[in-house]
Amino acid sequence: MLKPTKMTRVVIAGTKDLMETTISTLHRLNVLHITDYTEESGDFRMGKPLKPASKFSEYLLSLRAISNQLGIIQKEPSSKQGLKELPSQVDEKITTLQKEVSSRTDELRAIEFKIKEKEDLISSVKPFFGLPLALDEYHGYETVKVYVGYIDTDIEPGIYKITNNYELFTGEHEKRKIFALFIPKVFEGEVQKLLQEERSYVEIKVPELKGNPPIILDGLTKEVTALRERHAAIKSELDAIKKEYSDFIMAADEYLSIETQKAEVPLRFATSPNAFIIDGWVPSRKYPEIESRLLENTGGLVHLARINEKADDEDIPIELENPGLAKPFELLIDTFATPKYKEIDPAAVVFITFPLFYAIMLGDVGYGIIVAIMAVVIKNKFKTGGLNALAMILLLSAVLSVILGFVYGEFFGFPVFNVEVKGELEHGILGIAGPTIAGLHLPIHRFESVQMLLLITLFIGIAHIFLGLIIGFRNIAIEHDTKHALFAKGSWMMILIGGVAVIAKLMPAMMSKSPIPLSDPILAGGLGLGIIGILLLIKGEGFISILELPTLLSNVLSYSRILAIGLSSAGIALAVNTLAMNLFIKPNGVLLGNGILLALVGVVVLFIGHLINLLLGILGPGIHSLRLQYVEFFTKFYEGGGKKYAPFGYNRKYTEE
Repeated sequence: MLKPTKMTRVVIAGTKDLMETTISTLHRLNVLHITDYTEESGDFRMGKPLKPASKFSEYLLSLRAISNQLGIIQKEPSSKQGLKELPSQVDEKITTLQKEVSSRTDELRAIEFKIKEKEDLISSVKPFFGLPLALDEYHGYETVKVYVGYIDTDIEPGIYKITNNYELFTGEHEKRKIFALFIPKVFEGEVQKLLQEERSYVEIKVPELKGNPPIILDGLTKEVTALRERHAAIKSELDAIKKEYSDFIMAADEYLSIETQKAEVPLRFATSPNAFIIDGWVPSRKYPEIESRLLENTGGLVHLARINEKADDEDIPIELENPGLAKPFELLIDTFATPKYKEIDPAAVVFITFPLFYAIMLGDVGYGIIVAIMAVVIKNKFKTGGLNALAMILLLSAVLSVILGFVYGEFFGFPVFNVEVKGELEHGILGIAGPTIAGLHLPIHRFESVQMLLLITLFIGIAHIFLGLIIGFRNIAIEHDTKHALFAKGSWMMILIGGVAVIAKLMPAMMSKSPIPLSDPILAGGLGLGIIGILLLIKGEGFISILELPTLLSNVLSYSRILAIGLSSAGIALAVNTLAMNLFIKPNGVLLGNGILLALVGVVVLFIGHLINLLLGILGPGIHSLRLQYVEFFTKFYEGGGKKYAPFGYNRKYTEE
């Protein structure tokens, strides 16, 4: 917690005949982060994959192609498959599956192509229902040109001016006029020009078919029906194969992934004709385990040694180490940047501040309950991974939102407790006055307590930024020395404290138009501390650094967004409730005063309005709370750029040894 896991660099060396045993042991332990060997010398070169590597890779590619064709999605296994039987089944079952699935998949594609082809023909035949001709009568002429198309005007007078030697058939298709014109080819140019001048003319291509359109359409429709039936039958066969083999496919995929990983890992080793060397990192607490297991499995013939040389922070892999509730917040840290080895891991701080900021902004019992339910549903659907962590973050934020909702006394914008606003008593849902907890009388009406809440949010911002500067001071002191830390971060801490002290004394005097208390020790001390901080900042960072002073003020003021977002959410809820209740549900204080129908309209207004506000309430507080972490807080101490700890191994889900 607060710092990444302590890591130890190790080097493992042994003879080639023990390399496979060593690989299996390390893979089973799943603790060694391997450092790739890249510097080839006369004695040592990059290793080569083990012999089965190509076979395993080939099987894996085939299996994943089959899995993709069947549409298999990873899920929680009903039971794990043992590794005693699985390896012997892989070759036979993959060969069988390839044959069964590929042949059916190819047939499906051919059928889909034929269906598309037939449907295109159906679409091209339908327009000819409006004309009294068979399709073979439109083509096959040497001296006659045939025009077929849609047109809105009567073209016969224009044709007659060109020649009276023609045949014109007209009809209608889908409420559009359609025509077929047969005319000697010698007049083709003039007719073409006439048709081009008609803006409504749209040419229709005549399909190369014979027979009457209704009969042709009937035949094509029957062919499509038969093809669809065959398509459905093949899909059913594939579904049956999927149901029968899905457990095997997921287990075999895991087995082959593991074996491929083990077979290809020598590419990361340094090897000679007779020996191998592995360089890597393990969490210090797990060093005794890897040492004892290697000793046990190799008879002490493989040597493991700690390397005590000082390493660059960039080379040390980072494993974040946080307790249960703070663990999901590592997602927010990794999204920004993995910390360096000697940096403070801010997950334990974000675990408190992110849900707190979120809850202060959302602060409604009803919205909080819905967000909590959504989080639980997502968490149950995704047992691991980023979505599970995100759901846990959302759940913690929602629980705090419910608590703050009681403090504000809001349930979907309706008052929870009886409260007096501008001399009038508003009856709450519970019908009782709010309780008094630790001298604080609830509820705190947000619109009536704006000044107090603004001061609270600014105080939170000052504390949050100051904490970031303290962590930054610590990081620089460790990386360099206390002097550097004093100039880089201590100066800003002095400026912040001094500035707060000065403003705390000046603002009341300015607002009340009282004389400025120049002799006040807090004011004098704040001015002095601020000046010392500015001088230290100039000495450490140069005179140009004073241009950054307004940034500190903007950072503090940025926390006012916590109040602003909260007020906007509460304001929307209040507006929706007022509109729905006063106009539709309870006009002039009379329930259903305008009838049930308008009351139902009011219910719809309530639902849509609160749904929109809920979506904004999920996104707004989340985005702005995250911004305060990343921009106002992290920039005071956090660099990131660490390398993520990736141990050589595999977390089995579908197989067991």
